[in-house]
Amino acid sequence: MKVGIVGGAGRVGSTVCYTLVLLRQADEVYLLDMNAERAKGEAMDVMHTLSAVESDAEVHGGSDYSGLEGCDLVIVTAGAPRKPGMSRLELRGINRSIVCEIAERVARHAPESMLFIVTNPVDVLTYHAWKASGFPSERVFGLGTYLDTVRLRSMLRKELGVGYQEEAYIFGEHGDSMFPVFRLSSSYPRQRLMQVYEEVRTSAMKVISSKGGTWFAPALAIAKVVEALGSGGKCTLSTYLEEHGIYLGYLAEVSMRGVRRAEFELTQEEQEMLQRSAQVVGRAIEE
Repeated sequence: MKVGIVGGAGRVGSTVCYTLVLLRQADEVYLLDMNAERAKGEAMDVMHTLSAVESDAEVHGGSDYSGLEGCDLVIVTAGAPRKPGMSRLELRGINRSIVCEIAERVARHAPESMLFIVTNPVDVLTYHAWKASGFPSERVFGLGTYLDTVRLRSMLRKELGVGYQEEAYIFGEHGDSMFPVFRLSSSYPRQRLMQVYEEVRTSAMKVISSKGGTWFAPALAIAKVVEALGSGGKCTLSTYLEEHGIYLGYLAEVSMRGVRRAEFELTQEEQEMLQRSAQVVGRAIEE
C-alpha cells in the first residue's frame, strides 16, 4: 500500500509515518509538507530504522503534490492544532480552507485514492473534504471517535479491569457532544463506567495542557485504521450518515472497497444523543 501523509513533517504526521513503518503496514510512504526540507529529514530518519524492523519500505518527503500519485490512501494531518482551553470546533474557520484545498489537490493527483481526514474538527472537515474532492462518500472518512474509543478501552482496562476486546465505544462528534456506548459481557457499575468516560472526554485537553499536543495515541489509532483497511474490520470512524447528511462517529465497516456505516442497534437514549451530536456538527458545517 502506498500512503501519502499531508502535513507529514508535523508531530502527528511524522509519528504516523514511523508507526506505519514499524508495524509494516505500508510499502511506501510520502510525507508532503510545506516545509520540504523538514519532510525530507523526517523521511530519512524513518528510513534509517528499516534494517531494525527488516522492512523494505520506501519513505520520501517533499512539498510537491505529484508525490501523491499512485497513493492508495492519503492521510490529512495538516492544520492548526488545538491550544489549551480551545475546543475542537473553534478550529473550523482556520482549518476548513486548508483541508478543502488539500482535498481538491488530492483529487487531481491521486484520483483513485481514499481520503482519511485527521485534522480537527474532524467531522466538520471530513464533510467539507468530501464536497471539495468530489469523491464518493465511502472513499472519504475521518478518524472520528476511534481515537476516543481507543482511549476509553485503555482506561476501562486500567480502572476496572475490562478486557480490551469488550464492546465499549464512543459515538457521535469527536468533541463535546460525544457519548459512550457499552455492550459489555459482564456487569460493571454504571456510575463507574461513566466516570471513566468523563475522564476520556477531557483527556486530550489534559495532555495538550501538559505537553502541547497529542501525537502518540492518534498515530497508533490511525495505524490501526490503516491495518483495518488492508485486512477488513470495524472502527468507530467519522462516517457518512445518509439520514443526517453529514459525517459523524459511528461503527463502520472498513476495507479498501470503502468505509460504510455498519449495522449496529442503538437504544432510544443513544439515538437521541446521536441526534443531538448530529445537530452540533450540522450547525458547525452551516456556519
